[in-house]
Amino acid sequence: MFSLHAYGKGSEFFAIIRADMKMMTIALAVAMQSFMGMQAQTPFGSIATPESQGVSSRAILRWIDACEETASTNGFRHGFLHGFVIVRHGRVIAEGSWRPHDTLNEPHMLYSHSKSFTSTAVGFLVDDGRLDLDERVVDLFPDSLPENPSDNLRQMRVRDLLTMNMGADRTDAERDDIAGDWVKAILANGFQHAPGTRFKYDSAATHLLAAIVERRSGKRLMDFLRERLFVPLGMTSPWSTTSPTGVACGGWGMNMTTRDLAVFGQFLLQKGVWKGQRLLSEDWVSLATSKQTRSKEIVVGAKTIGSGDDWAQGYGFQFWRCQHGAFRADGASGQLTVVFPSEDAVVSVNAGLGDMQRELDLIWKHLLPAFAADPLPPDVEAQMELKGKCESLALPLSDSHTKVFEGMDAAKIEATDGGWRLRRGDAVLNVGDCGWKITEWRFTDDNVEPLFGKCGVRKIAASGKADELGRLEVTWQMLGGIGHGSFKVIGSSENEGE
Repeated sequence: MFSLHAYGKGSEFFAIIRADMKMMTIALAVAMQSFMGMQAQTPFGSIATPESQGVSSRAILRWIDACEETASTNGFRHGFLHGFVIVRHGRVIAEGSWRPHDTLNEPHMLYSHSKSFTSTAVGFLVDDGRLDLDERVVDLFPDSLPENPSDNLRQMRVRDLLTMNMGADRTDAERDDIAGDWVKAILANGFQHAPGTRFKYDSAATHLLAAIVERRSGKRLMDFLRERLFVPLGMTSPWSTTSPTGVACGGWGMNMTTRDLAVFGQFLLQKGVWKGQRLLSEDWVSLATSKQTRSKEIVVGAKTIGSGDDWAQGYGFQFWRCQHGAFRADGASGQLTVVFPSEDAVVSVNAGLGDMQRELDLIWKHLLPAFAADPLPPDVEAQMELKGKCESLALPLSDSHTKVFEGMDAAKIEATDGGWRLRRGDAVLNVGDCGWKITEWRFTDDNVEPLFGKCGVRKIAASGKADELGRLEVTWQMLGGIGHGSFKVIGSSENEGE
């Protein structure tokens, strides 16, 4: 296609060269679009090139590099991203997952990102006329009240739960009776302040909302959401843990893929419409995602798990306001869906981070300025580099963060094909030799999940490296979760100190 013609000279000669090069660039761009479409199908259809949607591929590469550099510079003290999806003008323009995680196809723990789905379930009931925001909580749970409900409890409304204004000084009252009825335990908590007057982030409030949805809908929360939201949006991955009485945790406990999070973000960006059909009222989406109350950092017990400028922008109905006119669904350790109404964009991330403000700051620094109003000229070289980068994402195999994994630091070592098997009692952990091997690890026999607890069966990926003295250093990751760490093993059962 590119040729040096024998005729022509001077400016005419170079004009011919430029024209041929332009044709070659266009052809490569078309081929790139077609190739990406064949290789990657998403819930939105085929992946579009970033430039076709007004975003620089190089800007996305800089964002990925900055995320990886931040993690490496801090010795993984702040953790790592596990997967991401970027959507512009309703098209996925980049997505990836850091192996051994596969958050694009396998569900990931959401922690408090779950709250935004519970709020959406409340919105469906309000739209249906089956629930009113000013209904009193005591009227919704007459059989679960303490003997002498306080005046503050009697005045509490559904909207006070949605805005985290219950009036309790101490959060997460379900911990008072972990194995019992969490609704009764929460309602028996002290409510020191008038409801609606004091923001205090509390997952117990969202558990009450989940229980309200189940009472008013007559269905389990996830079944109700499956009917009204998940199936219409084509979301197939969501599932949730529950309380001991079988009520969905609501404020945590949901699991789904990063792709499904991006679909949810696009649904919100479209103000409750999906494929031309209105599923949720525009009024509800507007109320839920706008500032309803002042906000501040998240503190659970004595631990701050969310703080910074983006925690001071206000709180809606289980959604956070952000800087730059954006809003987000937000879960501990970096589970995010950030919606940019003015930029017609969505960024969803699953992660295992300890510094969520830093995670957001990198989005503001690298991605936000990259959203241009019009399509950009094709940059085939950068597009190919981005595609290769997204396909090769992987966590480093060594981790300076040391943490004993369920006593396996004192395990018996058995050599296997391509790695080792560690045994301690009935516990077995498969370890790859400078690569990942997977073990299904049973934490409990049920699906009940106390806040930040580990339950049920989870997949654990582990990689090891042996030195000349026979010491084995193991790095492990909980797949679809935030647990990670490393430990050392010597010989059959001798344990080297951390």
